[in-house]
Amino acid sequence: MHIAKIKEDISISYISALCAYAGIAYEIVRHDDDSTDGILRKRIILDNNRKYDAELRIQLKCTSASSQYADLGNSLTYRLKVKNYNDLCLPSTTPIILGLLVLPEDEKEWILWSREELLIRGCMYWAEFSGASESENAESVTVRIDKKQILNAETLSLILKKIAREEWP
Repeated sequence: MHIAKIKEDISISYISALCAYAGIAYEIVRHDDDSTDGILRKRIILDNNRKYDAELRIQLKCTSASSQYADLGNSLTYRLKVKNYNDLCLPSTTPIILGLLVLPEDEKEWILWSREELLIRGCMYWAEFSGASESENAESVTVRIDKKQILNAETLSLILKKIAREEWP
């Protein structure tokens, strides 16, 4: 299998595990012409006991190559295809975020397995670009992601609650 497909599958496994742990349904999108790799869904009960079905789309990216990203201490920069960036900028009735999984450079460290655990070594960060100006670049756009924006089960639940309360973005 090509390394890009392996990374794609690892990013899907990563977000799927987070969603399962948080009680969020995750649906893989087979045709991602609009840069949507998956849809996250959860029924949220608001303060007034009103139920709301919240949805969030995600564009997944995975890298281990220092040629694609740079760690600037408090933030990361990542080279994103201009088509994906422009899709993430478009206003939508269902919000979309970028999920960037950063793996160790050494492929042998990506997945560790023992009888007691299955470990994906890396961290997924997220960014939101809705309403940003589209790029006229030919190939890629370098985006900046704050390293405080870690995508975990708690963050996913919080984002979906904000969507349900109509506080997003």
